[in-house]
Amino acid sequence: MTLTPKRLQRLVKHRERLERVQQQQLAEVRQQHQRRERALADIEARREQALGAGAPSGGPVDPGERAAADAYVVRLKREAGARRAALGHSAEVVERERRALMERRRDVRAIEALLDRHLRDEQLRRTRKEAQRLDETAARRWLDRGNRPAGNP
Repeated sequence: MTLTPKRLQRLVKHRERLERVQQQQLAEVRQQHQRRERALADIEARREQALGAGAPSGGPVDPGERAAADAYVVRLKREAGARRAALGHSAEVVERERRALMERRRDVRAIEALLDRHLRDEQLRRTRKEAQRLDETAARRWLDRGNRPAGNP
């Protein structure tokens, strides 16, 4: 199957559409990553707030309240760990999508370069053919005017 200019142009357009889809996917993945970052920051802020509250400075300490506060801090710590893991996974997904987009862009540029080279070659071929046609026409006119080479009647 030969790659004609029309076929290459269709291929470039198709690849560009795929690239736009890939860009949208990357934007969605980045937004999700940012949401996860904000959620982690929120959890860590709540944990710091709970730790900052600490025990009351004076008076009796209710063991039930203290156990509930400690359990809340442990739960926040566990949730923060889970969110950090999700954030790490999200960063990997963002990087994978970014690499896929860059690869697609390289493909499009390569196809465009191939199309440009093909069009330049075609233009060069047409130019040479036209020059050859003009040379033949000029030679024919020169011969028709009676300028025959020596030795020919």
